[in-house]
Amino acid sequence: MSHLLTAAEKAEFVANLCDTVRDDILKKVSQMPDEWDGHELRQFIKDKFAEVAWVKMDRGRKARYRNEVVCRNL
Repeated sequence: MSHLLTAAEKAEFVANLCDTVRDDILKKVSQMPDEWDGHELRQFIKDKFAEVAWVKMDRGRKARYRNEVVCRNL
């Protein structure tokens, strides 16, 4: 069984993950095409988060996750 995270640990995890992705993106801004606007930037940000936020969940855990997101309006 996995370690249950406290609210503070969850907040720290989220902050660290977001900071890492943000820092990586900001390092690449000067290399981005001049014609990129909000559309391409949003896609790039989405892609960068997808690279670090993937997770493999079994079918049951994924179903429980989806249920909690819906029920708690997350």
